[in-house]
Amino acid sequence: MRKPQGLSLIELVIVIPVLGILLALGTGYLRSDPLAVNQAARSLAAQVTRARLEAIRRNDFVGIQFVTGGAGGYVVFVDQNRNGTYDTTEATIQTVNFGQGDWARVRLTALTGPAALVFDPRGIPQDFTGTTLTLSNRAGTYTKGIFIGPQGGASLP
Repeated sequence: MRKPQGLSLIELVIVIPVLGILLALGTGYLRSDPLAVNQAARSLAAQVTRARLEAIRRNDFVGIQFVTGGAGGYVVFVDQNRNGTYDTTEATIQTVNFGQGDWARVRLTALTGPAALVFDPRGIPQDFTGTTLTLSNRAGTYTKGIFIGPQGGASLP
């Protein structure tokens, strides 16, 4: 007796729809742009908390400055001259530039409100009314907002 080779018609009728369903479900996980934007938004929210904690730990004024030029980014810094903005002579804790490296797919597309948030040594924001940032992918087809309230807490709506 001869052994059949290949797949029978019934096997193909079952396997092809199953593969189609798996492919349709997995496509959302394979797109990395939304994942990169979401991760960048969570990271930025965490850096706001980090700036507050660094201010308390260092017993100094520490802030985060949002950069809108180019693809955007932010700088966590020690505000040594107490002017409420980042100056290149001040100590930098961390700098993140969107559009390159790990954040190559991310852009800071909108900033509504103050571009800097500075915490005093007690972790209280100085003269801050709240701000909203919008991150997007390169194509601008996916966006994620970050809201930083007047008390300095960041949330992802």
